Amino acid sequence: MNRIKKILLVDDEERLLDSMAQRLTLLGFEAVKASSGTKAVEIASKMKIDLAIVDLKMPDMDGLTTITKLKQITPGLKTVLLTGYGSEKTRQKTEILGSDYFEKDSMGELWDLIRRLSVQGMDQPVFHTVADSAGKSLGDLPRMIGETPEMQRLRKEIERLSRLDCTVIIQGEEGTGKEMAAKIIHKMGHRKEQRFLPFNCGCFSTDFNFKELLGSLEEPGGYSGSTDSGSMSGRFMGTIFLDHFETMPEETQEDMLTLMEKTGSAQTPGASEKDIRFIVATHQDLKKKVEDKKFSKDLYQKLNAISISVPPLRERRDDISPLCSFFLTQLKKEFEKNIDSVSDEVFSIFMGYSFPGNVRELRHIIERAVILADTTTIERMHLPDRLRRKTSLSYHFEENQSFANLNEMEKAHILRAIEITQGNRSKAAEILGISRAALWRKLKVFNSDETGI
Repeated sequence: MNRIKKILLVDDEERLLDSMAQRLTLLGFEAVKASSGTKAVEIASKMKIDLAIVDLKMPDMDGLTTITKLKQITPGLKTVLLTGYGSEKTRQKTEILGSDYFEKDSMGELWDLIRRLSVQGMDQPVFHTVADSAGKSLGDLPRMIGETPEMQRLRKEIERLSRLDCTVIIQGEEGTGKEMAAKIIHKMGHRKEQRFLPFNCGCFSTDFNFKELLGSLEEPGGYSGSTDSGSMSGRFMGTIFLDHFETMPEETQEDMLTLMEKTGSAQTPGASEKDIRFIVATHQDLKKKVEDKKFSKDLYQKLNAISISVPPLRERRDDISPLCSFFLTQLKKEFEKNIDSVSDEVFSIFMGYSFPGNVRELRHIIERAVILADTTTIERMHLPDRLRRKTSLSYHFEENQSFANLNEMEKAHILRAIEITQGNRSKAAEILGISRAALWRKLKVFNSDETGI
């Protein structure tokens, strides 16, 4: 009997590990999970591994180092480096190690590879040539699903900004789709056939710093990688997307200011020959961070940007239904499942849930349910524990029974939310689906009622 092939998954993000492991099991592999490079090396020294899929950014040992050590244990081991912070330099380093390379926004290509291995066997060469994004389109235009007034407004703003050649600040909570908005702006603009380079500014540190961004532009006719005067003699063309911009280290902010001045991305006169557009994303108020002296005033002013906001899912609940349909269509095809809908009970739970992880969380929930479901409908039992525990409120009133009026019920409900969050008003507001300011106003009214003021 043929041995089931083992695939080692190495990532410090538990949710991604679980999701990938479930997919691999469905494809007939045995998934072995490791939450760090050190753990992966320990596992590989004790059992035979057929393929290792390793994340680049991990706290104890980065992906390139992990792959090097794994190949020392098992020479010729097939490996894949998976990264959300892709760069040409990283790809070249990966190829030198004899490893494959995939970016997390191109996961479909990775799963195509895994399916081929499932059908053709592990003896097939893993190495898959990933085309450089320079000069390539991003494929079909990404979509931001939803027909609520908030999403219609956002799409109009994105279309308008795509025609302008200005820096854009995209604000929004985690998981709302800020990078998707940036890709659409890029794809609808005149740079649509050029590169779209995403970077997480939280990783501009000692192990992955600003020079990695510069290194991504080190190519014929591109940025030389130097911040010295006169270094911008090339014509790198494309969009650089800087996510979590508010987390950029102080020393890097100065370098970024220099780069923007030399590229002319902030609309400096005569800068059109340097065709680079910057789009930055943040879930914080940059202006307030400047006022609090936690962010460079010069860099903020140099951005000279137009700001747009991506609304959280709880503020556009009518979009939950089309989003569910969209994700179901994608995922049932990917997992080859005959699932057509979510049950009324599940939909009711979704409509009453605050979705702190926004659209990204909804997709993860649907993905998990599709993996687990053996029916044509997603039911309550397919949901994570935190959602299965949610029950709809039901009231039964006996004849002549007294009950609270609406104001009293609202007050009791709000105070209960504050109680279960142990006084954390931000969390209470999130549970209630209102802003913190709205919660503060309601509490002020309650206090006035009690004091008679």
